Formats: sequence, C-alpha cells, structure tokens
Amino acid sequence: MDFILRFILVDLPEAFLLLTISLAMFNHSVFEKKKQAFLFAFLFSMAGEFLSFIDVYYQPKVLLMFLLTTVMIISLYRFNLLKSVFMGTTAIGSMIVSESIVLMVFNSQQIYWTEILSTTMLTVIVRLLYLFIFVLIAFTLRMTKFDIRRLFQQNRINRYLFLLILVGSIEFLLILFMNTSFFIRSNNSEVLAAYTPQFQLVFQLAILALFIVIVVLFRIYINLTINRVEEETGTPYLNSIQDLFTAVRSMKHDSLNHYTAINGFLKKELHHHAKEYVEQLLQETVIIEKTADASSQVLERIKNPAVASLLQSKMVVCLAERITLTMNINDLSQFSQMKTFDLIKILGNLLDNAIRATSYELEENRYIILEWGQSEREHYLYIENSGPTIPETKLNDIYQAGYTTKKSGEGGLGLTIVKTVTDRYGGKILVRSADGVTSFRISFANR
Repeated sequence: MDFILRFILVDLPEAFLLLTISLAMFNHSVFEKKKQAFLFAFLFSMAGEFLSFIDVYYQPKVLLMFLLTTVMIISLYRFNLLKSVFMGTTAIGSMIVSESIVLMVFNSQQIYWTEILSTTMLTVIVRLLYLFIFVLIAFTLRMTKFDIRRLFQQNRINRYLFLLILVGSIEFLLILFMNTSFFIRSNNSEVLAAYTPQFQLVFQLAILALFIVIVVLFRIYINLTINRVEEETGTPYLNSIQDLFTAVRSMKHDSLNHYTAINGFLKKELHHHAKEYVEQLLQETVIIEKTADASSQVLERIKNPAVASLLQSKMVVCLAERITLTMNINDLSQFSQMKTFDLIKILGNLLDNAIRATSYELEENRYIILEWGQSEREHYLYIENSGPTIPETKLNDIYQAGYTTKKSGEGGLGLTIVKTVTDRYGGKILVRSADGVTSFRISFANR
C-alpha cells in the first residue's frame, strides 16, 4: 500500500515535473505530446523504484537515472543527442538542487535525515516541499516562455559556448552531488551512504576530466571569438579603404580632365579663358576644403573608430562625386547599445543608398544631410538626400530582399539588412520620399 501511494503521489508527479522542466528549457510544453509524457513518467518512476528496491547506492542510482532520462528523451521525442543530454542534465540537476535545498532547510532547523525518515509527518512535508520546488521552477519557465536557444544564435561560436555551459553544468552538478552525499553521510544516515573512497575517487576523476574538457572548449571559444571580433572590426576599415581608393581614383580622373582643359586653353592662347577656369577651380577647392574641415571637426565627436573611419571614407566619396554632405552629430551615446558590426551595417547601407540616389541629380542639386541626435525619449539617426522619389505605393516594399532601384537590377539587400538590424535592437524606421527628397529616420527609445 505504501508503495502504491508513494508511486502515485510522489514518483509519478516527480517524473512528470522533471520532464516539464526539461522541455520548458526549450519552450516546449509537456502537453504537446501527452502519450510520450505519461510513458516517460511511468518508466522513470518504475526505474527509480526498481533501483531503490535492489539497494543501489545514491550516486550510481542518480547516474543511471541520468542515462535513462537521456535515452528516453531521444527515443520518445526524437531530439538530437546534444539537446537530449542537456535536457537530461536539466532534469537530474533539478532533482539534485531540490534535494540540496530541502536538506539545507531542515538542517538549518537541526532536523537531520535519519530523523526525517523516522517520522511520517516529516516525510510527507519533505516530499511536498520537494515537489513544490519542481512546480515553482516549471511554472517560472513556462510563464516567462523561456527558451535557452534564444541565448545562442545558430553559429559555430555559440555552439561551443553551449557545449561549454553544458559541460560546466554537469561538473557543477557532480560537485554538488558529492557534497550532497557527504552531507547525508555526515548526518549519520546509513540509508543513502555511498560516499566510499572508491566512489569518491571515481567522481573526482570525472570532475577532473570534465575540467580538462572545459579548458579545451574555453580555449576554442576564446580563439573563435577573437577571430570574429578581428573580422568584424577589420571589415569596416577594409571597406573604408576601398571607398577611399575609389574616391582618389575619381579625383585623379577629374584632375586629369581639368589639366587637359587648361592645357587646351593655353595651346590656343586663350589665356583669359584659362585664367577664369583656374579661378573657378580655386573657388571650388576653397569650398571643398572648408567643407572638409567642418566635417573633420564633426568626426572628432565620434567615439567609435570604425564608425569614424566609415564616415571619413563616405565624406571623401561625396567630395569626389560633388555631393554636399552636411553632418550634425549631437548624440552622446551614438547607439552604444549596438555592436560595431551592426552599427556599420546601418550607416554604411543608408549612406551608400543616399550617395547612389543623389548621383542621379545635377551636381548643383546633390546633397546629403546626416543628423545623429537624441531627445528625452529617444536616440535617432536621420539621413536625407536628394534624388529620385520613391513612389508611395512602393514604400512598404523597399525592405524586401531583392527590391532595388538600380537599372542593372543588382543588389536589393541593403535596406533589408538595415531593417533586420534595427528590429533586432527594438528600433523603428520612418521613411519619407516626396518632391525629389528621400529621408530615413531610425530611432531607439531611451532605456
């Protein structure tokens, strides 16, 4: 009778809640596959009772239950091995943590394990507290819609980080596992005493092996992270250098044309025309120099060197294309919450689109305005340019992959990338296009 009550009121709820917690780590509901859930609970409970019946010690029993949990999750839910191991670790880890909490609560009141087992009321209270901890964990995970996968984007670096956390969690549980066993033994319990020198040596060797694995995984993760940072940091500079080379070649080509024109005036002895042409070039050079000086002073306010390099290169491109670039930067944070690589994506794509659109205008009508500011409620980036008007019916399509205004039909990913990055950081985009003026305004709420 005691076995039936314990099996129905303790073992089955325990197994069901452990499965609930494991599935909740990936935002899965235990009720999505009810048959598999009840079958898991039944087999888990029967296995636990069987191992207790044949007097398997606490530590090997927990390890066997971990292996059984992983195998059943793979068999019943068809998850991959890594995910199943993580869920098995979560289940057994929750069990060990719950047991540790119960022991600490009762030991803080000078109530020890042997005394608990000898009293029916204390045994019931312990079991209720034990299950309540599971209910609390499961309820928290489901209410918050927790999903461990959100913390790890699908790339090679995050897979190693996931493995690192998984192995570290297993090692932590082994250490807690040994301490729990030692805690039970130190309170003169003979029921679960399995802390013999042989078991101690096995677990210490396992902990040492896991530590070595953690060191190897950590080294791989650090190297991959360093390579990614170098790549993401280097890319803006490489793009900026390429833009500078393009601008320099354009200026060299323009200079050659100017020299050819002056040489033609001189050969034909049209000195007056040559003088007017040179004076016009000098006036234009002075204007360009003043604009460059003003832009350079603005660039000094940029905190991020990659962003400064990008804006510097775009400024040179605008000079080469005879585009008037006006920059006003008053934002102190300058989107500091964003990764440099993502910030470069937004600025680079918007400025490239603005430069390309403005180039369709006559030289005297070409202009780009860049304003980076903040208000009490938000931080914003505003870019306005002259050029072809985007039809109002097409404004909702500009963020779709493949949409482009280029005559060649190439590209069409710039604004898609801008939209994706902005959404990722919880920002908003407002676009307007009318009377030959197009503007983009990206804003992020103050936090």
